[in-house]
Parts: sequence; structure tokens; C-alpha cells
Amino acid sequence: MKKKEIVILAVIAAVSFIALILLNNNKVKTGTATKEAAASATGEDIESFVSGSGVTVAVQHRDQVVLVFDPAVDAVYTIDGDVGGLQVEVKDDKWHVINEKCPNHVCAGMGWMGPSDVIPITCLPNNIMIFVEDQPE
Repeated sequence: MKKKEIVILAVIAAVSFIALILLNNNKVKTGTATKEAAASATGEDIESFVSGSGVTVAVQHRDQVVLVFDPAVDAVYTIDGDVGGLQVEVKDDKWHVINEKCPNHVCAGMGWMGPSDVIPITCLPNNIMIFVEDQPE
């Protein structure tokens, strides 16, 4: 790897780590409307969505949560970003980025994530972050 690429990856890792700390300190609260929208998008009723696997994953664009999904429900979600957006494929309680419209494709290179992963998938050009929002206790 070139020195420039290593610096870029280090910056992305640092920003992701800082964002993770901030999100843990200031939990992003999504309203019932967001969960209802996610449930209706997957064809589920709100009770089965909330009780599904007990894990909810949030997709944040800039400073707003635009999607909340249950990783137990296999689906593909499209999110519009600043550069063109991306798709999140959810399968077997894991998720990853596909079809991203950004120059470096770092977010797709992060691979599959699951409920136990603490580092969020981050697409800096699109200002999109995908993270575990809530887990069962």
C-alpha cells in the first residue's frame, strides 16, 4: 500500500472510532415512525420488527437516522448519500455495503458486519454510517 492510502485509512479509522464514542455517549433516538417505516418496508408488522432478533441497526446520513432495520430480516436497502448513495445487503443476521457510488470503495471493503461488531461501516464521501443501534441485554 502507498503511504497516502495508509494515511487515508488511518483517518477513516480515527473518524469511525470517534463517531462510535460519540454515539455511545449520545444514543441516537429514533421515533416509532422510523421503526414503523422500516417494518412496513420489509412487510412485517411493528411488533415482529421490534421483537425479531432484538438487535436494531441504524443507517445515519449526516446527522439524521434515515433507516433502522432488523438484521434477522434478509433485504437490500438503498440509501441516498452526498455522492450518489449505496445499498446495504442484509443476510443471515449480517450486513455489508454493495453498489456504492464513491471514489475509493472503502465502505464495501469493510466486508460483512454483525451484531457483535463495534466499528461502524462508514462511507465518508456519502456521509453515511451504519451501526448497531440497540442490542438485547
